Amino acid sequence: MALGTLVEIDANVADARVVESAFAAISSVEAAFSFFVPSSVLAQINRAEVGDEIELLPWQAELLREAMELERASDGCFNANLGARLIALGLRPACFDTRDVMSGLASDGLEWVDASHLRVQRRVCLDLGGFAKGAAVDAALASLAQAGAAQACVNAGGDLAVIGEREVALRAVANWRGQGARICIENEALASSVRHATNGPFHGLGGLAVLGHGGMHLPILAGGVAIRAPRCALADALTKIVLVSGDIAHPLLATHGAAAIELE
Repeated sequence: MALGTLVEIDANVADARVVESAFAAISSVEAAFSFFVPSSVLAQINRAEVGDEIELLPWQAELLREAMELERASDGCFNANLGARLIALGLRPACFDTRDVMSGLASDGLEWVDASHLRVQRRVCLDLGGFAKGAAVDAALASLAQAGAAQACVNAGGDLAVIGEREVALRAVANWRGQGARICIENEALASSVRHATNGPFHGLGGLAVLGHGGMHLPILAGGVAIRAPRCALADALTKIVLVSGDIAHPLLATHGAAAIELE
């Protein structure tokens, strides 16, 4: 168990320590960007007051920069600053005081002082959610690739990435006990999100799965989207961008070499 889900690593390596190192890479991302870990960088940012500066390691800064760039590029369809809204909806525990947290995007409230330091311009409450989970999958896969794995799959509750080829069954949203289409992915990642979990053993407020612009509810519609992309963090972010925009052919898909598959 990691990242709030069951994580599976399947790799053709002879030394078990290679897989252990991949799980350690997952743990590093979770320790840095978990909403629930008090010592995480994310928690430090969420507790910070206006004017405070936070130091990040290079890989942590790179990940947060990408999240903020995706916010801007998607006109807020992807939003890293929904922690306060999720707390208000009862979908996250009240880990942070959110009384003076700004609405809007993380990139509206945080300023890069230099390559590794952030300054809080306005208080935020970040929740990177599936984006961080995807980043953990990417980190684990990179660890396996560095160790020479020719075939591997890292699967964190359906957010997955592979080295080599892998056939993947997409679960149908309307019939969660069944399977949807089967697709083959090669040296790429796959992530999926639904608009509302209308049946099945899903968590959330009235089946709420994805928040729209400004943390508002999306229309109660069934279905969802799966995204295949070069990296899992990117794939997960693009699922939100497609669902919130309502554009199955959103321009950012082509920009990032990704493709969308509608889920019924």
